[in-house]
Amino acid sequence: MSISSPGIGSGLDVNSIVTSLMAIEQKPLTAVTQQKTDYQSQISAYGTLKSSLSTFQTAVSALSSASKFNAQTVSSSNATVFTATANGTASLGDSVITVNQLAKSQKLTFAGTANVADTVGTGNLTISFGTYNPATAVAPITPNSFTPNTAKTDVSITIDSSNNTLTGVRDAINASNSSVSATIVNDGNINHLVITSKDTGEVNTLKITTTDSDGNNTDNLGLSQLAYDPTAAVGSGQNMSQMQAAKNAMLNIDGIDVVKSSNTITDAISGVTLNLLATSADNVNLSVASNKDAVKASVTAFVDAYNKLDTSLRSLTNYDPTGKKSGALLGDATTRSVITKLKSVMTNAITSNGAFSSLSQIGVSFQATGQLALNSTKLDSAVASNFSDIASLFATSAKATDPQISYSSSSIKTKAGTYAVNVSSLSPLEGTINGVAATAIGGSLVGATGDASEGLIMKINGGTTGSRGTVNFSIGYAAQLDSVITNLLDTTGILASRTDGINSSISRLDKQADSLTLRLTAIEARYRTQFTKLDTLMSSMSTTSSFITQQVAAYNANK
Repeated sequence: MSISSPGIGSGLDVNSIVTSLMAIEQKPLTAVTQQKTDYQSQISAYGTLKSSLSTFQTAVSALSSASKFNAQTVSSSNATVFTATANGTASLGDSVITVNQLAKSQKLTFAGTANVADTVGTGNLTISFGTYNPATAVAPITPNSFTPNTAKTDVSITIDSSNNTLTGVRDAINASNSSVSATIVNDGNINHLVITSKDTGEVNTLKITTTDSDGNNTDNLGLSQLAYDPTAAVGSGQNMSQMQAAKNAMLNIDGIDVVKSSNTITDAISGVTLNLLATSADNVNLSVASNKDAVKASVTAFVDAYNKLDTSLRSLTNYDPTGKKSGALLGDATTRSVITKLKSVMTNAITSNGAFSSLSQIGVSFQATGQLALNSTKLDSAVASNFSDIASLFATSAKATDPQISYSSSSIKTKAGTYAVNVSSLSPLEGTINGVAATAIGGSLVGATGDASEGLIMKINGGTTGSRGTVNFSIGYAAQLDSVITNLLDTTGILASRTDGINSSISRLDKQADSLTLRLTAIEARYRTQFTKLDTLMSSMSTTSSFITQQVAAYNANK
């Protein structure tokens, strides 16, 4: 009879023996498991690295705009008359402003119907925009006229049996999503249709012509009741009534009369946007000053953001002599490459458009610890002496030698450098940047695709044709770091490649561990079979030995 429990027959501790042997057999699996754990720690560490880089990029991306450094404060001595903002390029100083008239939108009204469901008429409405010029009674005598606004296209609206009520006409006008809106106002007896130009200024005066289904396009019947031609006679094409005329904003800036179509004025004072709110009998002072504290805060934010990243990188790569607390990315080549790329940007001088070419010139420098430190005294001096140049040290910027050419924007493909600008035609605009034909968009030339100037947008504000000098485009530290980190975090970047490689290794180790586990199961089964057989054999031999001993003893006793 076989012994079912190992060791029962002979006293042999089969379980202990098998466990000891399996501990040796399992060493390859233990090594694989440990290697997998190490890889998983690296994956987690790379996640921390990516998060730290992303946080740093958020900070430097905000600082890659010149507006963060060209900080200016603008104040109005009477904020009920107007408020103002500056984009950082305005000239510092004061201006005296008087607001004589606010810009207004034209409003027209139709005599109305008793019920909003009453039929108005059918046909087609054409709404045009332009400037109404009244007739002059003195030489040179001119008739009244309407000059179209070429910046806007006519609005055509069909009125048929589905929308020929007062409500239907209102809804059809609003559904056109154009520069006019319509409402219905009830005065207690009559419902009036009110058509309003969405845009202010005389250049947005309305002209409404009709193609009336009744065959008469100017009488005061049918759809032609909505006709409004400011040059026509009342009741014969000028059938709607004007509730409010289109008006321009009229103001005086430092003794110069200014007329604009909008109450939001961006082109009267360079770099300043005025928001007109009310007319004023008295002068109102506008003051533009440098916001030096905002610039200092931006530089400080840059230093703090880098130091947080550095702390995270050091934690991931630190060395502990005991080996117990070493960083998961200690000695990792990819991480070293990341650190090298960042340090390379920050330690190399740049060709800027200002007085500074390195961070140390404004008091930002690396310490022995590897972190950045800010010398406030040196920064204060830089702000005081070259305030406007600090922006180009951090952001993308461009400066043209021609005062009538200004920088608008660039793309991530625009390379730093000095580019020649040539204008071959002003109307229509044509020209080259860096000797390559540029694209003309809205009064600006755009650097050609594939060229070093690709994406560089320079506004041509006038001047002559021919050579227009050069434009120097520079990429500051924050802008460079933003670009570098974008590449590092890209799905095809080195971090993605490294983590993909580690994940592949983990998958390989999983397969290897599964194979080893199957092998160990078979080995353990074999060991247990072998030692169980040994136990059974030893038990049998023990029984035989006892029998022989008994027989020998009996023989000796009977001898």
